[in-house]
Amino acid sequence: MDSRLLDALRNAPSLDLYELSLALNQMLADPRRILDVRRHLHLGAQVMYFDHRRGTLAPGRVLQLQATSATVQDTATHSQWKLPYAAIVADPAQRAEQAPPMPQRPLDTTAFKLGDTVSFTDKHLRERIGTVTRINAKSCSLLCDGEQWRVSPGLLRKIIDL
Repeated sequence: MDSRLLDALRNAPSLDLYELSLALNQMLADPRRILDVRRHLHLGAQVMYFDHRRGTLAPGRVLQLQATSATVQDTATHSQWKLPYAAIVADPAQRAEQAPPMPQRPLDTTAFKLGDTVSFTDKHLRERIGTVTRINAKSCSLLCDGEQWRVSPGLLRKIIDL
């Protein structure tokens, strides 16, 4: 971080620092920022993360993805950290080599029939599983954990029970 910026912050009034803190937290919690990082991650991905103890970037591996954070295992110490997505930098070389292939998405409702078990990711990045209860021209109605959902078929993935 720029030392001039740190000096200016040290001399700033506490109220200004508080307002800046609120603005930064709001910007970091912006779903667009979270999705921008998260779309480059997958389980097992090699990443760099900001290690606040050392004040530098450290290598790690993604173990779990949550709505606003990820669990990363440090490569050297094998310790696990739950980190906000803002603290994670996806490794571009690793992303190109090991990113799992995206499943083919059906473009219309003909790929589904009543009673099919399907999954989708909701706007809070939670994986939902449900049963198709109605099929319309542009959407499918689903029953997921007792809740009704209307989802575009392009967002649905068919689940095959083996």
